[in-house]
Amino acid sequence: MTCTTPSTRSDQTTRPSEPDRRSTPDRALTAFGIIGLASQILFMAGWLIPASWQPHSYSIVRDTISDLMARTAPHAEVPVTLLIAAGIGTMLFALFGLRPALRAAGRTAFYAPWMLAFSALGFGNILSFLQIPCQSGVCGAHQATSTFAGAQDVIGGVVVVTLLAISPFPMSRRLKETPGWQRLGGPSLLTGLAVMASFIAFGLHSTAAIHGLLERAVATIGSGWTAVLAVHLIRTARQPERRTAAAVTTTRR
Repeated sequence: MTCTTPSTRSDQTTRPSEPDRRSTPDRALTAFGIIGLASQILFMAGWLIPASWQPHSYSIVRDTISDLMARTAPHAEVPVTLLIAAGIGTMLFALFGLRPALRAAGRTAFYAPWMLAFSALGFGNILSFLQIPCQSGVCGAHQATSTFAGAQDVIGGVVVVTLLAISPFPMSRRLKETPGWQRLGGPSLLTGLAVMASFIAFGLHSTAAIHGLLERAVATIGSGWTAVLAVHLIRTARQPERRTAAAVTTTRR
């Protein structure tokens, strides 16, 4: 008795095995993480560098970041451009990078990435194209806020900075429910407390002499926290085993 083995037909081609997507880095999340990190660098540069060419009457301790982008400010187009770019990048990072990366948390504080996207670091920076008419230290605070752009800077500024001050709290809850992100829950809570304290102090009339310093504290802490989230997104996107564990957790729920 002879055994014959089936011959391979000439018209059949061997299909290469497809790589397991769970074992490869997520390039999209990595890209949005890089965008998020670069946006925070642009944001910090957007108000740190222009302060070096302001007139002597400008004070980083007393005057706000918005004064750097006033129509009468020297080279105002530089901070305006940098902050708009930073705002667009932060919104992309929050909505298309951070939001899908934290999907394993389910419905827990699902709105947290949206709050970050529309905070002062995201949508608030995009509104920088609405320049106040002049620097408050030159023409006075009342004249600086007398136009639509000036009113928007005050009212809209309060809204977007409030979102920035509040967003770390729900974000902390969401991070604690996401595999691979839990250790950032505590620091996010501390970030929220620090930003909220600086924001409340900024709203007090007795602190008018240091309003610029307090605003910069809010900006630095909030941007630093966002940069940490971006770096962690890049790291987790390059570690497929964490994404697989997150997917399993989501399925079990």
